Amino acid sequence: MNRRRMHGVLVSALGLAMGAGAMLAGAGTADAATPTAAAAASSGTVTLTVRGTSIDDDSPFSQVSVDKACPANYRDALTVSLVVPDGSESLLASHLTGGAPYATAPVTAQVPEASGNGTIVRSLATAFDVASVPVQDGTYPIHVTCANADRVAFPEHPTFTGFIDITGDTFQVSGHAAPIATSVRLTASPANHVVVGTPFTLTAKVAGGVPGAVQFAADNGVTVYDTPVPVVNGVATFRPPSNTTPNVRSYIAVFIPADQLAYAQDYTTLSYSFVDAPSVTVTDANGNALGDTPQLTPGQHIKVSAKGFLPAGQEQVLPLVSNALALFAPVTTDARGSVTDYDLTVPCLIAHGSHKLTLTGLRSFVQVSFTFTTK
Repeated sequence: MNRRRMHGVLVSALGLAMGAGAMLAGAGTADAATPTAAAAASSGTVTLTVRGTSIDDDSPFSQVSVDKACPANYRDALTVSLVVPDGSESLLASHLTGGAPYATAPVTAQVPEASGNGTIVRSLATAFDVASVPVQDGTYPIHVTCANADRVAFPEHPTFTGFIDITGDTFQVSGHAAPIATSVRLTASPANHVVVGTPFTLTAKVAGGVPGAVQFAADNGVTVYDTPVPVVNGVATFRPPSNTTPNVRSYIAVFIPADQLAYAQDYTTLSYSFVDAPSVTVTDANGNALGDTPQLTPGQHIKVSAKGFLPAGQEQVLPLVSNALALFAPVTTDARGSVTDYDLTVPCLIAHGSHKLTLTGLRSFVQVSFTFTTK
């Protein structure tokens, strides 16, 4: 099989004796928990059992094992990936579930010889081809990742790292030392939410001064933005395109160390909300819009619709009328962060004069107000 090769881009093979069988592939780190996910940080030693020595073998590993349990909420399946020089993962085995739930150490999964029953397996050569990367002699990280079956609700990527050495068309499990754990945290400005169409900035902070770059992505990795952003003084920033629809999106920051053999990648997620510009509309019981500062009658029914709160039922909105001895039930927002036709009765004991109806998001603290009078 003819392939374009580049020698020496990664650390060269360690010259270990070739041969099939199980060897320790080095301790790795599971990605740290983020503010929105339950995946816990841990470390463990990866053991890779190989079927042969050819990078063209359809399924290079017969078994993968880690001496630690997967973090809580990430115990449904394992995925095995090759990490190419730019830090990207290229799949070797997906959706390994034999032995799940992976709640007890050691975590062990058998890898089938061929794809089927929801599992995909690939040769190392195919993994390089899929990543559009030429095969290179050297040492490569192998990621063993714990996963929840619901990747939307549980998007974290807790990962353990081992290594292989490639020389020519052959490979073996590497005895390379375990990578040092790294830590990346992701925030957004404005914090928590932003009005649709408004610019916002993602900031990834990398602990410890480790050199490298951050790859930003969205929607569980479906949308990958540009090329990795270099880390400068421990920080990488990126301004994604503005969002035009009120919703919640999941953003990802993957820290890719400059030396991937010495340091482990880290991965973090951030759920970020896009809201409509705050506004409120009030009608009478028949649906007729009320103008600015209308005069209302104690005991009168009105209907209130408001926008600008966190979407998808993330929060409740509490109505409050100034100078009124009345309690109103909170209401949950809809998928667009709106409250529609909330039925409200003007308190019978309300004092005469000017009043303000205020709706407050109990999580976002967004407020919209409507002024009226009574006599």
